[in-house]
Amino acid sequence: AARSAHAHHVLQKVIHHLGTDDAAFIAEELAPQAGAVAQSGTGFGVLVRLLEFSSQDSRTVALADQLLMQDLPVLVCHKFGHRVVASLLSNGLQRQRARVVEALLQDTQRFARHRFASRVLEAALLYASEEEQTQLASALMAQLGAVVALACHAFGVHVVRAVLEVPRESRLAMHYLVKGQRRLRKDRYGLELLQELGIEADEGSLVEVAGALGGA
Repeated sequence: AARSAHAHHVLQKVIHHLGTDDAAFIAEELAPQAGAVAQSGTGFGVLVRLLEFSSQDSRTVALADQLLMQDLPVLVCHKFGHRVVASLLSNGLQRQRARVVEALLQDTQRFARHRFASRVLEAALLYASEEEQTQLASALMAQLGAVVALACHAFGVHVVRAVLEVPRESRLAMHYLVKGQRRLRKDRYGLELLQELGIEADEGSLVEVAGALGGA
């Protein structure tokens, strides 16, 4: 039913209106085919609703665990699957979020530039533990020039915005942006980010700011 063009709407309404115990039976039924449902244009919404309304129920936990046994790098890059993984990051258990973060750390640069995976990476930078957020941000900035390159990318720029929200890494990310402002000003996405951040000082001031941030 979850993959039926009409029945999935009914299932989503059932999940929304019924209590956790009444709705979670759906999770039990879907668990064996979690991967296929997550990649279905009609089924992924049912999984998202389950995670939103009954993520702590043992049957939904089991469903999420089954989902995490799938090929996560493939799932986070999938048109529909990435939305389920993002919902798992915001609603799932800490150990489940940790499993997603582990998968994202396999190739952060590629995921940051991917249309769908970048959204999962954003969610991880917002909802993972502080330590995991720091790990992801550090991995993204480890490559020389990576922050500026991502800021000039249609999808990567959103990931950079998320990195700027990570307490332990935001100052370093800002440092790289200030130092790379010449390149950023020549790019549509980079310029937009600089303007959002209020980095519009003259060149001399920018050098001073960059130096101050680097020495902090």
